[in-house]
Amino acid sequence: LPHPHPLVGLLALWSVSSKCTKFKVSNCRDCVESGPGCAWCQKLNFTGLGEPDSVRCDTREQLLLKGCAADDIIDPRSLPRTHDDQEAVRKQLSPQKCLLSAPSLPTGQAAAFNVTFRRAKGYPIDLYYLMDLSYSMLDDLINVKKLGGDLLRALNEITESGRIGFGSFVDKTVLPFVNTHPEKLKNPCPNKEKECQAPFAFRHVLKLTNNSHQFQTEGGLDAMMQVAACPEEIGWRNVTRLLVFATDDGFHFAGDGKLGAILTPNDGRCHLEDNMYKRSNEFDYPSVGQLAHKLAESNIQPIFAVTRRMVKTYEKLTEVIPKSAVGELSEDSSNVVQLIKNAYNKLSSRVFLDHNSVPNTLKVTYDSFCSNGPCSSPPQITFQVKVTATECIHEQSFVIRALGFTDTVTVHVLPQCECPCRDMSQNRGLCGDRGSMECGICR
Repeated sequence: LPHPHPLVGLLALWSVSSKCTKFKVSNCRDCVESGPGCAWCQKLNFTGLGEPDSVRCDTREQLLLKGCAADDIIDPRSLPRTHDDQEAVRKQLSPQKCLLSAPSLPTGQAAAFNVTFRRAKGYPIDLYYLMDLSYSMLDDLINVKKLGGDLLRALNEITESGRIGFGSFVDKTVLPFVNTHPEKLKNPCPNKEKECQAPFAFRHVLKLTNNSHQFQTEGGLDAMMQVAACPEEIGWRNVTRLLVFATDDGFHFAGDGKLGAILTPNDGRCHLEDNMYKRSNEFDYPSVGQLAHKLAESNIQPIFAVTRRMVKTYEKLTEVIPKSAVGELSEDSSNVVQLIKNAYNKLSSRVFLDHNSVPNTLKVTYDSFCSNGPCSSPPQITFQVKVTATECIHEQSFVIRALGFTDTVTVHVLPQCECPCRDMSQNRGLCGDRGSMECGICR
């Protein structure tokens, strides 16, 4: 789609329609609720002898042609007022605030304003590497131990401030998820001559850091939930957050815990003690939806680095988790740095706007326009946000954000349920002592 001029996009829905379709109009409020093209003339003695008050309701152009001065025309629809913070140099979302007046709109009239996403060069990135340490990934561990410097160098190519962290997982330590024989719990290797990592649900090994020399490493969704639910323990900054999930197997989800007599639903909270998820055997696995919500809430973008046989499985998972990507991991994880680069570029080329919950009487929709034609890796994307009220609402606010990013737009919605006429008069003489003047008519 072509990129509209900002003012054109802002005015599009507020331009006067070519006609005003009115039905049973007896006052100003009835008029402006009739349709987006309707306005009301509050001029005294505007109607001729025998003409109904509905004559006062028409398009702005028609009212002007009929002799109604512009100052006498009531049209409650007004341009949104937007505001950018003074310290918005590094902000990727603009504006930061928007004020909307919302008249009662049972016919679905929409207020519209533009939100622009402009990618900031060198924006800081935190990358957390979460690795499956089950026996089948043993050969990958040697290569992963060497990743620290390569990962940090790769991050520094695209950001001025990159940090890396590391965590590992196996599974819940109950049957049937692992062999619970005492010897197998100590060393699960099929070959007794080899020493393997004892099973555990999740271990947070390295807090996010810019020191690559510290990157010396030793259930899947369970571990991802803890990474998302424990921001202080992991060390997430308020920047772009990437979670690399490396495995050669599938995943358990809500309900699978019943196989091990674990019935308590996952509560989505942080349960790290001494950097270990010690309550794993008390809570079921999270559902996919639950995990997707927590990742979005925490502005974390997952990258699934999986072996070839698992690619299709995790591609299905990305359909449910927005702002996620899948990359094929070589059998020994030797290609993981390039995989992360490719996945990051893919994630960076897509921008999704979302908002927190609003009442059913308020509808929010988005249309996107890219600065250079098709929306593929654009430096700037303009979204037209449309807000529609189905009835008079109370004053309220909601927050718009770009998924995977920390910037937000706060939208304040102010009710405007009555026409702002200037002649609200108690002078009953204007109406022959048979009422008071309101918007040019006696009531």
